[in-house]
Amino acid sequence: MKKHAYENIMNPLSALESQLLQVPVRKGYDGIEHAVLIFEEDPQNFFEALAPVVRFIQKNRLGEPLIINRLFIETSLDSYPLEFIDICSSYRNLFAKKDMLADLRFAKMDVRLQMERELKGNWLLTRQAVLEHPKRIRRIKEVINMSRFALYPVVKGFFALTDKTVPKDLESAIAPAAQICGIDLEFLRARVKDLQDVYAYLRMLENLMIRVQSWEL
Repeated sequence: MKKHAYENIMNPLSALESQLLQVPVRKGYDGIEHAVLIFEEDPQNFFEALAPVVRFIQKNRLGEPLIINRLFIETSLDSYPLEFIDICSSYRNLFAKKDMLADLRFAKMDVRLQMERELKGNWLLTRQAVLEHPKRIRRIKEVINMSRFALYPVVKGFFALTDKTVPKDLESAIAPAAQICGIDLEFLRARVKDLQDVYAYLRMLENLMIRVQSWEL
């Protein structure tokens, strides 16, 4: 993917600019940029209206943008706090009639609950996926990498629970997050060589589940 590949996304959005509130682009802990299109309300004839954006995305081989509206943000902070914390922790605006992300606040109970849910789901899915191919190391590495990507918002959640600024890259986040939760998080970046490493990774998830479940708010 080209650096700043989303810079020209406003061209296919020109016909919808009056309805747009904000177009932030953020880089996740996977190192990839992702765009978010925030509308006042969904455009009429949603799929047809956004067809030029889809063509732009496909032509430039970009990830599909997250497309949401004001009401979705206002009613989803309790349901998806980690996703919004993830977006808010590092973004730049390509367009901003109103910065909807600047002053979002999250209830710590909601953050803790979603962290627990994500950890448990990740633990279950990782075990199941490895169980299907326990001797295929290449496949196991793919599974663990997918699991790690899914955990990155959970890492950011620890900073939200303790009112600390979220580091903008994974390398800067692991050590302080480990200090916050009291658990070794090196397996978020350690090389997976065999099943023993998978067992160690799953033990890390189990310890995180226990820690988050017992978190005092």
